[in-house]
Amino acid sequence: MIIGVVFGTSCGQSPHAAQIDEVNAARIKARKLGEEAERKRRVAREKSESGDHAGHDKSIEEAADLYKQAADTLNDAAKKTDDIAKLQRPEWYEEYFSLQSKLMRNLAQLATGAHDELLARMNGSPSEAQVQSWKENINRIGKENDEFWKRIKAIEKREGVLVKE
Repeated sequence: MIIGVVFGTSCGQSPHAAQIDEVNAARIKARKLGEEAERKRRVAREKSESGDHAGHDKSIEEAADLYKQAADTLNDAAKKTDDIAKLQRPEWYEEYFSLQSKLMRNLAQLATGAHDELLARMNGSPSEAQVQSWKENINRIGKENDEFWKRIKAIEKREGVLVKE
């Protein structure tokens, strides 16, 4: 899962550096939560293969909880980014931070989807319609995020803002 975008230091020079720093910290936290969730998924798979069904279920629940925490963290960061986008100066803030907010909300949707899918699969096999819906959502978000990134990169190129991936 891709939850690893962080605003660079040049944003930190703005009058709203504290808010941007909070967003940076949230993005880092969400990425770490996502990485830990992936680790828990691998552990669950190993436990399932060894026949440890109780251990599998526990690891799945832990992974799902970590994805939920990542989604909540990203949604909170998106709210802060929305506030930054409302600023009048510099003029490019509105577009740039609105795009960043949309990107974070999409990443939060992916984390929420991973949470929901893990729990659904733990409780039985999902329907074909449910699996198809998940795939369509992932594809839609992927396409939207690609477009957001193109626009973000264009602004960064023009304004000299550094964003670390």
